[in-house]
Amino acid sequence: MLVRILLVISILLSLAGGGIGYLLNQQKTDALNGKAAAEQQLATTKTALTKAQGDLKQAQSTLDDTKGQLTTTQQSLEQTKRDLSAAQDKATDLEGKVRDAQTKATAAQAQLDDAKRVANQQSDAVKAAQAKADALDKDKRMAEDARDKQKAEVDRLNDILKRRQTGDMPPGITGKIVSVNRNWNFVVLNIGDRQGVVENGELIVSRNKAVIGRVRVTSTTGNTAVADILVDSIKDPNVQFQPGDDVQN
Repeated sequence: MLVRILLVISILLSLAGGGIGYLLNQQKTDALNGKAAAEQQLATTKTALTKAQGDLKQAQSTLDDTKGQLTTTQQSLEQTKRDLSAAQDKATDLEGKVRDAQTKATAAQAQLDDAKRVANQQSDAVKAAQAKADALDKDKRMAEDARDKQKAEVDRLNDILKRRQTGDMPPGITGKIVSVNRNWNFVVLNIGDRQGVVENGELIVSRNKAVIGRVRVTSTTGNTAVADILVDSIKDPNVQFQPGDDVQN
């Protein structure tokens, strides 16, 4: 009985030892598998960490570049602000100069307008003086013309007076009898002083180019003359002077 019990106990212990060994082996296997997984996870983590460190380094470099660019941009902005301020100051200064120039230009324009008014007034005065001078010159020329004409008339009259004394007349005088007065024995001619006819001058009377007698001038006007018929000069007593007969010297 005891042996049987011990045998049973021995079997049970053997079974328990086998189970425990199996359990231990299983736990060892699980532990090894867990260790491998952990090592694999560790390697993966290390790789991720290395990559994260690289990314961090790259991000840090990018951040540094960005900071550098930001610094440069900030400096450029500050320079731009300074340039803007300087430009504004210059614009303000130029605006002041423009106002001064505008003021001077307005004053200069006013002076120019005054000068133009004075020039126009002077021009009007010059024109008036020129017009007066022209009028005086015209009057002078008219006076000279009148003087010359009067002198010519005086010379003509003097010449007439001289020729009246002698009866001399310039050659080439021609005219016609316009009327005959048989009671007083004189004729009226259509030529006078202006044609050179003078008192005491004698003219030949002709008809159809045939000489029929002579007349002696007794008085003259500008374009007419009165002449006595020289009866002794009539070649044919049956031929009498009549209007239309030609006269010449």
